[in-house]
Amino acid sequence: MREILRTSSISLAESLRLALDAQDIPAVVSNENLGGLPPASISVAIAEDADYGRSLQILRDLEQTTPKSSRGSRRLLWFLLIVLFGAFVTLCVNLTWP
Repeated sequence: MREILRTSSISLAESLRLALDAQDIPAVVSNENLGGLPPASISVAIAEDADYGRSLQILRDLEQTTPKSSRGSRRLLWFLLIVLFGAFVTLCVNLTWP
């Protein structure tokens, strides 16, 4: 057995296992019930060392298709929410002052 991935994402680990199984490469996911716990505790291992090169290529292909998080758009959303909340509070204060 040879480990090819260690992660905290159960989704990535299971996706890799399914992709490997589709290519007839037997793989084992261990510690899948520890998903999300740091440090990366879920591992994917292949049974045959001869499949290591193909397995790494499948992992690279899988990682390329994984969407990146849109952190910038989330920050913009928070900024807009804060501005709207500030405008609402300002409006309420102006309406209650004589």
